[in-house]
Amino acid sequence: MMLKLLIMKTTIALLLSLIQPSLSFSNNAKFKSRLSPSRLSSSRLHLIDRQSDKSKYGRGIDHISADINEGDVIAYQDGTWFVDGTEVGDGSPATVRYCLVDTVQIVWTHDCEHGLVYGFDLTVADNNDEQVSSDEHGAIIKKGNIFIIQNESYVQCGPEQILCRIPVSSTELESKDVTTQAYASNADFNPIDEIMTA
Repeated sequence: MMLKLLIMKTTIALLLSLIQPSLSFSNNAKFKSRLSPSRLSSSRLHLIDRQSDKSKYGRGIDHISADINEGDVIAYQDGTWFVDGTEVGDGSPATVRYCLVDTVQIVWTHDCEHGLVYGFDLTVADNNDEQVSSDEHGAIIKKGNIFIIQNESYVQCGPEQILCRIPVSSTELESKDVTTQAYASNADFNPIDEIMTA
């Protein structure tokens, strides 16, 4: 009787893994490493997750869109972009835009991804400007970006438009009695280098 029960449980588990393979993806180490943008350690603030990194990302459930959470800052290509070598978009020149992710509505299959990412349009306040400060050890030069929400514009993009996830930490900018929520990153990101081409 116990042997029959064990065989039946094993068979059911095997059938479930064949019918719904997405049930097993939580064992993948990359999905356990998700971090909230406000809790990133300073050692991770310079590491950008790029869709173009073939050692980490691919298509379907391996696409970067499966690794994006609400609160992440992403860079995406607007205007014209490419899907499987085919030019899509409105035909205008390719530009890089930034978004604070609010909602991810995407369905992933074995080799493709369909849906939309919604969020707040971000403006770059400082784009890789060098900031020089000093301490007892001498001058420190930092490069980085500060992203702010401008006019609370809500935007959307498809998963094929996503170029990368930019690690940020939440901060506030103060000027003339106005406090603005901002997202700072030490990541070295040059939008021109990231644009997809055929």
